[in-house]
Amino acid sequence: MRNSKNRVVLGMKEKELDFESELNKVQLTSIEEERRKLGSILHDDLGQTITLMRMQLASLQILHKKHGLEDASLPLLEDLCNSASDKCSSISKMLFPAFLMRLGIIEALQELISDVQLATKIHIDFKYEEFNLADENASNLYRIFQELLNNTIKHANATNIYISLTNAVDGVEVVYLDNGKGLNKNIKSKGQGMTTIMTRLHILKGTVIESNEQKGFNFKFLLPYGKN
Repeated sequence: MRNSKNRVVLGMKEKELDFESELNKVQLTSIEEERRKLGSILHDDLGQTITLMRMQLASLQILHKKHGLEDASLPLLEDLCNSASDKCSSISKMLFPAFLMRLGIIEALQELISDVQLATKIHIDFKYEEFNLADENASNLYRIFQELLNNTIKHANATNIYISLTNAVDGVEVVYLDNGKGLNKNIKSKGQGMTTIMTRLHILKGTVIESNEQKGFNFKFLLPYGKN
């Protein structure tokens, strides 16, 4: 009788976990769709408007030069247009990395890593082997790396990061290491970031191999091949 009750309890817990997993998946899918829409609006609408402004400004500069006129405000307007264009592109890329869909996960990660190195001067060693992922899985893996890099930048005071993606027997083995001071467990934002990482990893049916947040940051997980 007791074994029967235990099986019922275990069955209920498994159903609860499955339901939670599906709920998280639906919520994150909804978030990704909203990001996709906002990114598209920024890139296609606002980005196009800024481009037209720059074209009009260029025509105005040519006209002033032709007539020997000087206007100190034109260089300032040009700088403002360039700044707005860069910010629009950066936010659009953050919301929806279109190159992820166009070029694939490896190229998208290379682009992300390049941006982080340029902005922070942190050296990132990225090693990988080619593998295939469904678009949804690739999106979740990309977001995981965004969170990992964001945590390192915000909290670790690191100078070096090592990332590798290698093919193993049961899936892709992912390694993320930094040489920082480790992450403070009392920092609320860090907890939220790791919660998001673990939620996405659960959706991907990934398995944590090793996690050490005290001496530097060491996070290894296995991502199964194929679709969910």
